[in-house]
Amino acid sequence: MKKLFSISSAIVLIAMLSVGCKKEKNVAVDVVEEAKPTAGFTVEVPDTLDYKAFKFTSTSTNFKEILWQFGDDSTSTEEAPSHRYVFDGDYHVVLTTRNSQGYSASREIVLKVADPNFDPTKVGENYFLTIGGVLTVSRDNGAGPNGGEGSKKVVDGDVNSKFLQSGFAGDLVMRFELDTPAVAGAYTMTSANDSPDRDPKTWILAGSEDGIKWINLDSRSGINFTARFQRKLYHFNNNVAYKHYRVSIKANNGSRDFQMAEWTVNKKQPD
Repeated sequence: MKKLFSISSAIVLIAMLSVGCKKEKNVAVDVVEEAKPTAGFTVEVPDTLDYKAFKFTSTSTNFKEILWQFGDDSTSTEEAPSHRYVFDGDYHVVLTTRNSQGYSASREIVLKVADPNFDPTKVGENYFLTIGGVLTVSRDNGAGPNGGEGSKKVVDGDVNSKFLQSGFAGDLVMRFELDTPAVAGAYTMTSANDSPDRDPKTWILAGSEDGIKWINLDSRSGINFTARFQRKLYHFNNNVAYKHYRVSIKANNGSRDFQMAEWTVNKKQPD
């Protein structure tokens, strides 16, 4: 009888332990969904004399985080940041907002930064003449730089003279070292008196502070001079005073000779 009792007691004990070890059922908790964020902003120019400086003000709602991307590799997490651009141009400004549940919203605009007084038909002083310096070329005219069609003719300020190079192979480099560094923002190329197939067609303009490290400032391809003695004017963004400027002529219009009446590097606008 004692053995039977012991077995019965053990069965009861196991049953009690089994009941006590049952897991409690999970109780569902309702998550309250936050209001979705919105993204909006206004833009103003606080100082009419400084057209590159802007004030951005968010009108967004229901957000925890905010990020501005100004289109020039600059960002901000302020709600009402101020930002000044270095150069004129079109910039994609993006505002992104996010709430604590990961929902986001964004707004993008194209902001045009332009000097209201800039005249694309005008150009400032020709530094080759006003500052002076030395021109060198990778290969000159057979008669040398001082010849009747030597390289010095391309920077003498006279469109009626020209630089003519025979055996053009797309590797001509004209380099001018200024007597003192200057911030340039424009340059001109002028066709010579004859043979349109000798005109420059593709080139790269670069600047250097030391004559060793060069920064590309502008490049053109497929250019067509439609007349003789035609001057083409190009503007570019730059805020560095370079001492050296060079133009690398990559192609002309098919001739084995190259010619050009004038090359200038200029201040962006007249004083």
